[in-house]
Amino acid sequence: MGHVSEPLRSKLKQSRAFIFALIAIFFVWLVTNMSEEKVFREQYQVQYLGIDTARYVVTQCDTVITLDITSNGFYAFRRGIGKNHKITLDVEKYIARKRNGDIKITLNTDEIIYQIRNQIDMRGVSKLQPVSNNIAIDLGIRESKAFVPNIDDVEFVFDNSHGLYGQPLISPDTVWLYGTKESLDKIDGLYASKQKLDNISASGNYIVKLNPVWEKYPDLKVSTSNIDVYLPVETFVEKAIEVPVNVKIDESVREIKLYPPTVTVNVMVSSKDYTNTDAKDFKVTSTINSDTSTTLRCIVSEFPAYVHIKSIEPPTVQYVVIK
Repeated sequence: MGHVSEPLRSKLKQSRAFIFALIAIFFVWLVTNMSEEKVFREQYQVQYLGIDTARYVVTQCDTVITLDITSNGFYAFRRGIGKNHKITLDVEKYIARKRNGDIKITLNTDEIIYQIRNQIDMRGVSKLQPVSNNIAIDLGIRESKAFVPNIDDVEFVFDNSHGLYGQPLISPDTVWLYGTKESLDKIDGLYASKQKLDNISASGNYIVKLNPVWEKYPDLKVSTSNIDVYLPVETFVEKAIEVPVNVKIDESVREIKLYPPTVTVNVMVSSKDYTNTDAKDFKVTSTINSDTSTTLRCIVSEFPAYVHIKSIEPPTVQYVVIK
């Protein structure tokens, strides 16, 4: 069963020999081909040094430089394996030649070829030539613009017994954008992103994210993308206060009688203000309409800033005109 015939064994030997011959031929071809000098086109990411970023904004620039590099295949393979392919160009002296204001620089690649040579693997390279003759950089004067952050889109949700006592304090109270005047003019305000802070039960600082509208413009930078909002929080309790209704009477009406003459204003008030809050701090008003209705809708027109109006009972009163 395990015996291989002589003719089959001979064919197997011939097949192995043929395969080894093909491998040898491929190896010789590969070595010969890789040893020959050829032009290899390679791309390198460009980063710039020497730009005073406190004074200038890069509004437009060439970020890639393409090189035709003449070398053999082995060195080209070595350059291409595990390389990040980046070049840093120092342009400080070219900027210094320009006057104040926006700057446009066009560098002939002959001016910076020595910088390129010093940063790439030149072993086996017989010739290096940038495909494009020029590299362009546009700089704009960096300006600044101040904004007071708006937090109207932030929803602060307090637990059942707590509430805001006073006004939120924003820090920093001014947020700066830095960039070109053209981009800054397109921003009319900085607003907090729509967000919800739940179960607030104590005074403290809460981090609020700003809507990053500046990201639409690459030259713009922001002094801070988050702000702190300090919320003064107190424990609130309900209190019912009886308040007389003041009615604005038309000139044709001399006197009216209300039913009832007072309403109950239900408020939420902090524990420390509970005893000091009474009817003198409130004003409930209504106006007689020109129609024939005998019902007046009541509105709390004056009340302390530290209380939260919950309801008015009854919300309307009846009246009769006394002639």
